[in-house]
Amino acid sequence: MPKIPTYDVEGRITADVPSTGTIPTISVTENIANAAKPITNFIVNEYVQEKKLEANNKAYKILSDMYINQKDKNGIVVQKGLFTIQSETKENGNPSDAALYHDNSVNSLYNYFKNNKFNNIDNFTKKAIEKKFFSTAGILKTKALEGSRLKQITVSKEIDEDYIANEALVLKDVGPIYIDIYTQKVIDKINSNTNYDEGQKKILIKAYSEFGITTLAESMATSQPFAFKEAVEAGKFDLLSAEQKITLSATADENILQSKFQVLTSALDLPPDAPPSLLTRAYDEISKETFGNNIELQNLYKSLSPQEVIKFKSFTNKKAKEKRNDMQFAILAQNQIIQSEAAQESKKIIDEMDKKNGVYGQQINTLFGKTPEIVEQFKLLNEKVINTKGKSISSFNTNSKIINLIINDEINQVTDKFLLPGETGEGKSIIQRYENGVNLKDLKFLSSIIDSQNKNPDTYSEMKSFFEFIDYYKIPVQGSPVLENIDPGLDERLNNFKYTMYQRYINGIQNGIPAKTLTDPTKKEFIGKDVLNFMPNANKIFKDMIDKIKKNKSFDLKTDAKRLPGESSEDYLIRIGLKK
Repeated sequence: MPKIPTYDVEGRITADVPSTGTIPTISVTENIANAAKPITNFIVNEYVQEKKLEANNKAYKILSDMYINQKDKNGIVVQKGLFTIQSETKENGNPSDAALYHDNSVNSLYNYFKNNKFNNIDNFTKKAIEKKFFSTAGILKTKALEGSRLKQITVSKEIDEDYIANEALVLKDVGPIYIDIYTQKVIDKINSNTNYDEGQKKILIKAYSEFGITTLAESMATSQPFAFKEAVEAGKFDLLSAEQKITLSATADENILQSKFQVLTSALDLPPDAPPSLLTRAYDEISKETFGNNIELQNLYKSLSPQEVIKFKSFTNKKAKEKRNDMQFAILAQNQIIQSEAAQESKKIIDEMDKKNGVYGQQINTLFGKTPEIVEQFKLLNEKVINTKGKSISSFNTNSKIINLIINDEINQVTDKFLLPGETGEGKSIIQRYENGVNLKDLKFLSSIIDSQNKNPDTYSEMKSFFEFIDYYKIPVQGSPVLENIDPGLDERLNNFKYTMYQRYINGIQNGIPAKTLTDPTKKEFIGKDVLNFMPNANKIFKDMIDKIKKNKSFDLKTDAKRLPGESSEDYLIRIGLKK
């Protein structure tokens, strides 16, 4: 059998291996610790840097909080921050106190954080915070004390100004004899203020001295012109410029002249309730230059220059006119009071007449006893109301004309006499027109309007919408114009419509509904929704006409029904009783 070949191999335990580096070698003279030292230093430095950064972050976070106020959970400040401390230090006008306040507040702030915020903080961080905090606080203190010094200067200047202003008031009150005292006080006050340099002191002393003197001069030129002129001549106002002296002297001269005018026209100084004849007499005496034969006033008038005489006459006329206006106003005011009271009493007694168909004569005397003419009119009215039992014919057109006079302020009382358009002769009052187009219901309505007009002159403007409403809707209510003069129920129908609408209007106004709404047919509050119910019925009108003709006892249907030859239509209607 064949023999397997065998080989002999020679080798060694170690062999070279391919490599791109060198194998580190350690000297027999060095140990491992020395060899690893650079690595150890690197790790230590990195640790220190990390700790330092960590401490700085904590320090800056706490320092940031130190700038602002610290509050409790309820939002109440328990410790002021650096910003507030600096602001309050600046506002302290005493630098010494401000420095002490700043130091105490800063220490308090640091201790607050030390006791409440430094937990779990290492000593390294605490030292960093302390160093940075007091360094920053020192810088802020410097700026704060600068502000304190500026505040001191401002406060000091304000004190100086207040003191000198008060002294100027004393000077104004006491007069020129206080000028030297005032000036010395100004000098002493300004010199005592160490915040001013010598140049500033000089300027301020001059300015404040002139201020006081000018204030006194202006006051005296107006209120004491004679004394001012004397003080100028005595050299008391030499600090004033020439221009100021000329201006104030002119003012004083004008006030002296006005004083003369007031003395010369003192007779016109009458109370508003004085008889106008006294004003006329006083004005005449001044115009004639007699001045009630007062020699002193005559001599004073003669001392006026021609130009001053012209001014005096203008002054007199103006003053007399103002006094006359005051007197007229007083008279009008008194008349208005009397007028308003009379209107109220008239309304009251007419309401009583309407309820009871008359009143006792004593009641009329009690209300109007001081005015016999009014008493007479009301007694006559009372007699008529009793005789007619409060029933009489009303004319819508007559009432409309009377209303127009009332709202135009031509009738102020139910007893005022007046003429309606087309009337001649002596006028008649509303009361006197009872049974002549005015009935008791009309009297109540008209007296109510007059009373409102006297209490409030704007009554018409408030009632304007109502009157416009009546004027517009009276056309369908009155019916055909052809029947206007022969419709017996026309006035009653129109008056019923007017009074019904008036009551609705007044009720609406009292309930706060605007007048425009009450008279607007598009609104639900419109007072005339049932206006159709007030329109005439043709059958009823014809029946009323026949009934009226029948009541005319002198009318014979067989002989009088026909129109007479040459008889006008108006005369015919009057004859058969359809028209008065």
